[in-house]
Amino acid sequence: MPKGRHPDKAVFDLMWEIQKFTRSSLMLQHAIADEAGLNATDAECLDYLMEMGPSTAGALVKATGLTTGAVTSLIDRLERAGFVKRSADPNDRRKVIVSLIPERKSGISARYARLAAAVQQRLSSYSKKELLFLIGHTSALTAIFEGQQTGKTAISSQ
Repeated sequence: MPKGRHPDKAVFDLMWEIQKFTRSSLMLQHAIADEAGLNATDAECLDYLMEMGPSTAGALVKATGLTTGAVTSLIDRLERAGFVKRSADPNDRRKVIVSLIPERKSGISARYARLAAAVQQRLSSYSKKELLFLIGHTSALTAIFEGQQTGKTAISSQ
């Protein structure tokens, strides 16, 4: 980010801090995944499953943007590592439902709980108005990042 400075120093400084935040977040995800014996993509898939609940491979493809082959391999790895199980979809026998195995996610959950506690402590100093602003700001950045991932642009005036 340092090259091509934005004419507005505050905008540049904020964009630089966002870049450093996303980089440190990515490296933390790699460290947590490594502690669990996973790669970062597999660990992120576990995060999707925690958010989505039991899901089909197709739902994971849609959520992650990965190919069907990549998701199949990912599920295979997570199943071999004991993090997920497959079961028949009761509505369509051609599909399988992928579910987390609760006992296996406890180690990862403990690591995320420490992170959540530290972040919560930091955020507790903000007013409700500031938190609502940060929620909107983070949501808008998420839309931009996801749009860049899929090749769509997401620009919001808020």
